[in-house]
Formats: sequence, C-alpha cells, structure tokens
Amino acid sequence: MSVVDVPIFELNYEIVGLDGLAAALDRMPEALGSETEQVIDRALMLAQGKLAIYPPALPLSRYRRTGLLGQLWAGATHRVRRVTGGAGRMYVEGSIQNARPGIERVQDEDDQAWVHQGRWRTVQQILADLEPEIERLLQQAGDRVVNEAAASTRR
Repeated sequence: MSVVDVPIFELNYEIVGLDGLAAALDRMPEALGSETEQVIDRALMLAQGKLAIYPPALPLSRYRRTGLLGQLWAGATHRVRRVTGGAGRMYVEGSIQNARPGIERVQDEDDQAWVHQGRWRTVQQILADLEPEIERLLQQAGDRVVNEAAASTRR
C-alpha cells in the first residue's frame, strides 16, 4: 500500500506594497538627515540670538560698552554637517564660531573669568535652556519623516 499526500487546502497570498515600503525605508536616512540638518541650523540661529544679549550694565560702572561681542554673535558663522560614525551611523553636528578673541573668558563655562560669572550667560547655559525646544523640533522632524514614508507607501 502506498501513501499519497493529498493537499487538503492550498494557501496563496500576495503582500501588496512592500516595494513601496522598501523604497520608503531606503529614503528615510537621507530624509531624516535633511530634517535634522534643518533643526540643527534652526537651533544654532536661536542660540546666536540669545548669545548676543548683553547683561545689564553694572551700576556706577565707567566701562563703555562697544557692542562688538553682540554684533559678532549676530554675524557669527554657523556650520551644520553630517558625520558618519561607527556601524554606519550618521550624526549631524553643528557649530557656531565667534571671531572675538577672548570670547571664552566671557561666555564659556570652563574658562569664564570671575568678573563675568553670574552675569554673562555661557554658551553651555544657553544650549541647556534650548534643549527642550531642540528636542521638540527633532521629534517633529522625525514624525514628518515617518509620516511621509508611511504616506508614500499608500500612494
């Protein structure tokens, strides 16, 4: 006696839209990189505006302010670039440069002169204050990228 396998049922299925999903996922790193660059650029502009603000003048001080420090912050160049790290990870890095010699003695947390402490906001303090706003902007950017990827798979 021989045994014959007879299929009782046959199941065939087709998943539609995976090509679109794969393409959307392929575009996500570039889209996320672009969105992140825009957020970092915006954050640097926010920081520049806050760094240019002078504290109130000391009472009875004869020191005449030139306004140069604030002008240099307002006109400072900022740069945003992508950096590839370990395991192929992409990072976005931003920097602001103020050409004023000795700026670190006025607005750097590690090198601030005692005479400026407690009066001049440091770069680090300003960035810490902006952190919630930057996080919100990054979350919105991530949401836009994911939503666009999802929408593109439905087209």
